[in-house]
Amino acid sequence: MLRGERTGFFYGNYKVLYLVGTGTFARVYRAAHKTSGQLVACKVLRRRFADDKEQAERFCREGEVGVTLRHPNIVPIFEVGMEAGTYFMVMEFIEGRTLREFMKAREKVDPVEATRIVTDIAAGLTYAFDRGLCHRDLKMSNILVSSRGISKLVDFGLAAGDKNMSDD
Repeated sequence: MLRGERTGFFYGNYKVLYLVGTGTFARVYRAAHKTSGQLVACKVLRRRFADDKEQAERFCREGEVGVTLRHPNIVPIFEVGMEAGTYFMVMEFIEGRTLREFMKAREKVDPVEATRIVTDIAAGLTYAFDRGLCHRDLKMSNILVSSRGISKLVDFGLAAGDKNMSDD
């Protein structure tokens, strides 16, 4: 990793295959479980934030919240870990793109498809809300549209419980 190589290393039981995307706070890799071969997404907190207690706690909170959410329109998180000072979470790998990329590629979406996307998003948000969570960072890049046309919410890092919902 120190040499900038992005493959051939592990986070927990998952071997990194390649870099999928980068954000301000984390990188996302496609990875495979070392024995079962299950393909997953592995989100890794950038090293410069691992020493920042607030950022590390936020990252871990996202993972802890995600592990409790199981809905067809929310990307499930399977595992949250820390190894050698590096925080990571393992989640379902979604073949597809973000809603931002989807809209940019399509430019125009027919009403039936747009309704399905909005219905999927609303279903995921309702499920989370019914469990006392508010997403608080809903944006096009935090919605994934799978290659099968199913929209899924990701990144509950700013999610708040009931006691905090009135703070906004």
